[in-house]
This record gives sequence, structure tokens and C-alpha cells, in this order.
Amino acid sequence: MSEVEKPSEDAPRRGSYVPIEFTAEIEAQCLKQVEFYFSEFNFPYDKFLRTISDKNDGWVPITTIATFNRMKKFRPVDKVVEVLKTSKILQVSEDGENVKRRVPLDLQNDVRRERGKRTVAVLNFAHDKEKDKTELQEQIEEFFNKFGTVSQVRLKKDHRKNFNGTVIVEFSTEDDAQKFLDTYGPDKEVLSFENRQLDVMSKKQYNLQREATRSKNFSGSGQRTRSFTGHRKNMPVAPKKSKEGAAEESESAVE
Repeated sequence: MSEVEKPSEDAPRRGSYVPIEFTAEIEAQCLKQVEFYFSEFNFPYDKFLRTISDKNDGWVPITTIATFNRMKKFRPVDKVVEVLKTSKILQVSEDGENVKRRVPLDLQNDVRRERGKRTVAVLNFAHDKEKDKTELQEQIEEFFNKFGTVSQVRLKKDHRKNFNGTVIVEFSTEDDAQKFLDTYGPDKEVLSFENRQLDVMSKKQYNLQREATRSKNFSGSGQRTRSFTGHRKNMPVAPKKSKEGAAEESESAVE
């Protein structure tokens, strides 16, 4: 077992670290969340976790997992360790510091293609910047859990890291995803969230629409346009300044 560098105990941490009572329900929530991080639905696409895991023979520090937004409410961390020891999917190191999958995933297979068949895109959610992101994530997850077994729900972000109103929903099976599309897809039954009508399409249709929008934005004649997420593209090039003029201006960020 390789040693894994752990975050400093003195390092600043965000969020609540108030101990809670680990009821049976809380323990189940905690275990489900960590098992998801290491699941076939998340781990192959999570660069952060994979980088740590690859460097440490599959192990990831539990203290690192505990800093994730969805895990901050599970305190103390010692209780999280106890819960993880009950997992049939995950293995906790002898010193109780690290966790990894008991059986590594086969990352050589083309799982992206299979994953795409289980995935749909839902657009036009309200995106209030003042709303708590974790609370919004949980509300939207609860909303989609009514339509089948959901593996994960991802809220897409714009270039400012704010929710842009598009949600990518991955169902556990292709049948559940297809049933959802057959019910709420284009020209089908109306789907609404908080009195706001949503647009539903397959992941393939969503990708094609994004590519079409991106191509349109780059094929203009220099006019300012915006991409699917509102990011400015194809900005006109400003005339070159003299060295004297350039020195007077500070470096600016492009929106």
C-alpha cells in the first residue's frame, strides 16, 4: 500500500464542520455518495480523483473526499471512515486513512458510447445566481428521481462557473432514458420545474446543437456573437497599439 499525501490539518476548509448524528438514514446517504464517486458513472470521467488514485495505487485520502461539497455535512470524519468500512464496493486501508475500489474498473472499454445512450439533456432551467448550488443540485436530483433510476445529474456551467440552465441527466439504464425521451422529448408531453417549461433532447441532439452553435459563432464576419452558454466568441481584433500606448494599459480579461 502506498502512502498518500494528506491535506494539512491546518489548511483552511470551507463549509460546515459541525458534528451530526449518524442515523441509519445518514449513514446510507454518506455511503451512497462516496460509492458514487468511485462508480463507473463518475470515476472514469473525474480527472481529479483519477489523478490521485493513479499516483497512489488506487488509494484516495478520506480527508480529501471529506472536503467535497456533498460530503461536508458528514462530520466527524471518523464516522465517515466507519461507514465506509461497511461497503461491499470500497475498501478502507488498515490505518483508516484511505479508500479505494475493491475491484478496479476496466477503463479501457469504450464506456462513453454506452453512457451516451443512457443520457439526456434538459434545458431552460431558471439559473438564479443567488441560490445555493448544493441545495439546487439536490432539488433537481430529487425532481429527476421521479422518472427512473438516475445515476447522476450534472448542472452545466458557463465560463464564469455559474449554472447556465442546462442539466445533463444520466439514467442507470438505456431503457429508462429512452422512456423519458419518449414521454418528454420534442413535441411530446410538457415537462416543467417550478412552473418553468423545460426542453428535453437526447445527448446526441444536444451535442449536435452545441456544435452547430459553435460553428455559427466562428463563421461570422467579425461581429460579436455568443456561444450556447453565453460566452462571447469571434470578437473583433483591436488595432495594434504603439509600445508607449500598450504600456499605459493593464492586462485585461476577455469575457
